[in-house]
Amino acid sequence: MKKFKETNELLYERSSQEKLALDLALLDEADGDMCSIPLDQLKSKVIRNRHEKMCGTSNNSIEEGPADNLVELIRDITSKMIGAVKKNDQKKLVGLYKNLGKVIK
Repeated sequence: MKKFKETNELLYERSSQEKLALDLALLDEADGDMCSIPLDQLKSKVIRNRHEKMCGTSNNSIEEGPADNLVELIRDITSKMIGAVKKNDQKKLVGLYKNLGKVIK
């Protein structure tokens, strides 16, 4: 019985690590902009919790939220763009610019 419990715990831990690895790959594709990733695409509990704390739950449904939410979202993206310019991070800046274009459309 002890081997079954140990094996089951190892499988659970491995699946959690795989979910985290998939989420980190998604985050890397989004150039580190977590808020551009829809919450339902994230699999690991840790990243989902961090997404909810950083981005709120309504940032992914722009059409449903009030105008204040849209202004706040644009302000957040532009402040991240300013930070990328100061760090001379062209890749992140281009990703944020594309994200801003999607929000404005």
